[in-house]
Amino acid sequence: MAKKMGLQVYSIRDIYFKDPAEAFKLIKDSGYDAVDMFGSVNMPAETLKKLLGDAGLECCGWHAGWDYLSKPDILEMFASYNKIIGNKYLICPGLPFAWQEKTSKDQWLEAAGKLNEIAAQLKQYGMFTGIHSHSVEFKPTEGTDELPWDILAKNTVNDVVLQLDMGNTYAAGTEPVAVLKKYPGRYRTIHIKPYSLTKGMNVVIGEDDIDWTETVKFCNEQGNTEYFIVEYEESDAKTGIKTCADNFKKYL
Repeated sequence: MAKKMGLQVYSIRDIYFKDPAEAFKLIKDSGYDAVDMFGSVNMPAETLKKLLGDAGLECCGWHAGWDYLSKPDILEMFASYNKIIGNKYLICPGLPFAWQEKTSKDQWLEAAGKLNEIAAQLKQYGMFTGIHSHSVEFKPTEGTDELPWDILAKNTVNDVVLQLDMGNTYAAGTEPVAVLKKYPGRYRTIHIKPYSLTKGMNVVIGEDDIDWTETVKFCNEQGNTEYFIVEYEESDAKTGIKTCADNFKKYL
């Protein structure tokens, strides 16, 4: 499977909201092959397809709210939209209940079942759903020592993408490469977010503490990974996304 680099557009959302064409040109000029979209649909599919084509980019995913994914009729329309722009990964950026102070195992089991239903509905389009990780997935559920990430992984079909965010995972106090190795074949897309044990997220790739060599090795050999998606949300994003691209390419 070809490995390509994408950028989560949220990284430069201010530029994107003002001028999508400018944002896409910046992404391409910074060394990326693809974009990972987010949020609500805000333009016709043909318009977005043309903007991406003009910039020489493809779409490697869409972070879509649970309302877009969990309601079959809306999902049908959203899948048709993404078929036009050439995207096959419809990823949930976070489950509605996940930000509660405490979560239960039953909530995560119910979510896993729903993700399986979504995956089945998307199969006719050749598309995949998945879940993006934050810190909550690595906090034990109430009254147990079970982690939500493990509950989701063990109770979803292999077609459900486990989109591990490497920086978020490390920020939760969990070594992300070890998490990767628990579930081979489940990482069709992965979020490459730098994280430093001393400086937090405020670093670029190459200045952080994540083992990118081992990450890429695993993804190439066992991850079934198609896209490495950089997400950089700190100050001076224009410079940061290019530095991250330049430095991560050294590991490919």
